[in-house]
Amino acid sequence: MSKSTSAPLQMLTYMPGSASAVAIEVQGLSQSRHMKRMEPHAHMFFEVVVVKSGRGRHRVDGLDHETEPGMVFVLPPGSVHDMRAMEDVDGWSILFEADGIDASLSLGLTPIGALPGGFMFDLFRQPVLQMTRPIRLDPVDLASFGARIEQLGRELAERHAGYEHAARATLQLLLIDLTRLAPWLQGHTGGSPAPADIVSRAFADIDQHFREPSALTQAATRLGYSVGHLTTRLRQLTGRTYGEWVIERRMIESRRLLSATDRGIGEIAQALGYAEVESFIRRFRARHGLTPSAWRDDARAAHRPES
Repeated sequence: MSKSTSAPLQMLTYMPGSASAVAIEVQGLSQSRHMKRMEPHAHMFFEVVVVKSGRGRHRVDGLDHETEPGMVFVLPPGSVHDMRAMEDVDGWSILFEADGIDASLSLGLTPIGALPGGFMFDLFRQPVLQMTRPIRLDPVDLASFGARIEQLGRELAERHAGYEHAARATLQLLLIDLTRLAPWLQGHTGGSPAPADIVSRAFADIDQHFREPSALTQAATRLGYSVGHLTTRLRQLTGRTYGEWVIERRMIESRRLLSATDRGIGEIAQALGYAEVESFIRRFRARHGLTPSAWRDDARAAHRPES
């Protein structure tokens, strides 16, 4: 078998800039030029990207966004994003592991499915593809949100007594604000649900049915559209077809299962809806430049503690 010529997808682990009692870090986008020069990559931690000023383009799990002030991107572990077209964008990136939200959770790999129940973690649950679409803050909310992020950064930098508790509490307040604003959660948090557009409905349908054999006809019937309308509109609005988004959703899930579980490759392939493990391996290698086994080995090698 010939080697793939595509570069392997980077899977980054949480690496704090300095020793800290809490796994939270705030980076300014204008100062973090290395982030804007990285090839498309995923990571094993949570990230929230807030656009304060400037315009550019941010690609998240295959979907391009023309960024503008007030946009907030919520990236759970496993999301793939590309910030190379955000050179002129300023704002913040908040990086954290699970114990940055809940001190009782150990550092390391925490699968999404194993997160505790409750409001605090709702923002990072499914529908995953819904989270490729940013939250939007109006100017007043953006100013308030920015002030809170700056407060979080000061707590982490100055490290007064109890700073880890203050930082964790500040992060929780930020996530509560975002959870209340997230359009995919408004039906669950007491807000008035916004009308669901065709992309939101298609993404929600994919989140529910991506493990099943991809059948565009059945999806169109469930959503109440003709096959032609669903295909055309989804391609016009996202650049991809329903079937291509099913593949993308399977790849998101495969990265999580490979990094956070010990399930065998065949078992993962079956869980994702592939009838043959070879089909899954070919698809994964075409997307990531590595076989699933090699990707898992590389990801876990990066996460082993130094001796």
